[in-house]
Amino acid sequence: MTVPPAAPGLPTVQVAVASAVLAAGVQAILAAHGIRGAPDHDRPEADVLIVDDAWLADPDALGGHPALVALGSGVWATLLPDLSGGGWAALGADATPAELLAGVLGAAAGLAVLPPALLPSPTPEAPTDLQDDDAAGVPPGDVSLTPRERDVLALLAEGLSNKRAARDLGVSESTVKFHVQALYSKLGVQSRAGAVARGISLGLVSV
Repeated sequence: MTVPPAAPGLPTVQVAVASAVLAAGVQAILAAHGIRGAPDHDRPEADVLIVDDAWLADPDALGGHPALVALGSGVWATLLPDLSGGGWAALGADATPAELLAGVLGAAAGLAVLPPALLPSPTPEAPTDLQDDDAAGVPPGDVSLTPRERDVLALLAEGLSNKRAARDLGVSESTVKFHVQALYSKLGVQSRAGAVARGISLGLVSV
């Protein structure tokens, strides 16, 4: 069966998600708006590549694609600016058809697209260190770091930049950023200094 071409002026899309059900749903929504998929062997030529959290194991494999749309974790909002060669969209796994369509068209147009839930919420002016000291009320017993997250936290405590930490660990800078964001989430902080302070107080890093 021949894949119908995309409607004139609309981007072609390649869906590369782990779930066949999700892939079929995404393709059906886009097809209803005249956006067609590119054949598998043409993935590098598709205007937009749609991925999910399965790619978080190796996000660098996505580097350089003209436009990326990620479904799932909010961590994508941190990773995609460095991975995409152009526009990108970070959407929830339960994105509505309207959000999906906006994400694909926005990414294809070179824009960054985020749903309201992932947009930074305005907060009253307050010193960052006070926000970090509160640590979002994360109980010590609830903090469990992976070995790699502990490595990254130790390097943060040494004052290393993401680039230097990536070199020391033998991974990409994007991978380090992913682990840093995971640390922020688990430790309930919003900055590197807060992560280090919280890590020291919980005995997760020594000085």
